Amino acid sequence: MKSIIMKGKNTEEAIKAALAVLGINSEQAEVKVIKEGKPAVMGIIGGEEAEVEVSLKKPTGEESRQVLQDILDKMGLLAVVDLNKDESENIVLVVKGEDMGRIIGKEGTMLKALEILVNAITWKATGEKIHASIDAGGYREKRITAIQRLANDAADDVIRSGEEKILPYMEAADRRIIHLYLKENANVTTLSRGEGRERRIVISPKK
Repeated sequence: MKSIIMKGKNTEEAIKAALAVLGINSEQAEVKVIKEGKPAVMGIIGGEEAEVEVSLKKPTGEESRQVLQDILDKMGLLAVVDLNKDESENIVLVVKGEDMGRIIGKEGTMLKALEILVNAITWKATGEKIHASIDAGGYREKRITAIQRLANDAADDVIRSGEEKILPYMEAADRRIIHLYLKENANVTTLSRGEGRERRIVISPKK
């Protein structure tokens, strides 16, 4: 049972009873008040019970998955969204089906827009500020591989020349991939320099 409608003398009593039936606590519940209820005059005349609907909250990852699925359905795209997690237990929504090109967009622009929208809607619905990554057609893995290849080539240039190298502007998520990838490289070090659109990764020889 994931949802129940319960009555009581007041909303607090109705909610308490519903939580007991569902076997959950208030933090796990979504509550919709159907009727506030009215106290009876002199305790016997004209009273009305309060009525509430209490539902079990979806886990945040499942909420994000459903949000993305609803968006794709409304866009008329033939796709199914699966919920996965990466090695750090972060939420990853994997899109499978047709129309992968439209879902990914040029250089992943549609995926980025969908991530922003899904995370904003999920935050509003659950109150939890999380970041769900979206992958479609293996694009995320291919992009990570491409960024790591760029990082490796740049590190080789730095080692060969002995001079630091500044990479082109990248989104924060892409910069993080490079920082993590080159963290174990014994010959170079990385840092981010600048603010906003001027923020760049700098790869320097390790001294």
